[in-house]
Amino acid sequence: MSWKKVGLGIVGIFLIALFFGYWFLPFNEVQFGANKNPEFNVGNLSNNMQFYPNMRFSSSEISYKIEPSCSLQKKSEMISAFDFMQNVTVLKFYPVEENEEITISCEEESKTTENGMFIAGEGGPVKISSGENFDVIFSGKILLLRESSCERPNVEIHELLHVLGFDHSENRNNIMYPISKCSQTIGNEIKDKIDTLYSFPELSDLKLENVSASMSGRYLNVNLSIKNIGLKDSADGKLKIYGDDELIKEMNLKEIKIGYGLSIFLSNIWVSKRDIKNLNIAISTPESELSLANNQLILTTLSEN
Repeated sequence: MSWKKVGLGIVGIFLIALFFGYWFLPFNEVQFGANKNPEFNVGNLSNNMQFYPNMRFSSSEISYKIEPSCSLQKKSEMISAFDFMQNVTVLKFYPVEENEEITISCEEESKTTENGMFIAGEGGPVKISSGENFDVIFSGKILLLRESSCERPNVEIHELLHVLGFDHSENRNNIMYPISKCSQTIGNEIKDKIDTLYSFPELSDLKLENVSASMSGRYLNVNLSIKNIGLKDSADGKLKIYGDDELIKEMNLKEIKIGYGLSIFLSNIWVSKRDIKNLNIAISTPESELSLANNQLILTTLSEN
């Protein structure tokens, strides 16, 4: 073997090593950051009239079941309460045999308060998912104890409004005052709040949170969370990561239930381009959402101090 061939072999090995190092070995560490995540915020629509801000069922059409233990009169009064609320708000109520959202049961035995006042009924939400924009009610219960003596079923309306998230009122003429009288009325403020709360359609709302990224040479690491802060379980979707408008990574996302989220850590994603200035992280589903502003986040390289 001649020295010329040996020299060419050494040069070839050196060039291969140089090529390998340029394309695959990490060099400098680059951190990415975003100024602020985009937000979709509806504010406090219920103005302290509810137990928690913005309490509502996911849909304006709400199912119920009246237990067989209720007398015919109590059943009739409860149905009248549903009909009344349907006439003055956007809500619709319908009966089901199982998997109801509102359960109505009855007892014949009277209950009294510490002051000796008779309790006509009890009601309220049972299962709630607390979110950033809405506290979503999954189920509620009403217990009817005494039959109403009023022409309008004020007791049943009162307890139904509790299930819908409304707290007691200090106004003696309001139907949500703790002590019931036949002359009390629901008031326009409650009706308006219900219509405002349910003006938002039953849609999911996926939000990117806690996003961070770093790049070591040509290897990208991404850490992020996705949460459903909407009013419906999300459909299957996709997560896409772009580097300077070039697709780097794509992965499938399973459905996310209301109020739930998931954390994702992606490590050692190989990137063909070394000097990336911007990362665009986006999530998408085939369905509409309450807001798309929080489905995308652009991260830029952080300047070194």
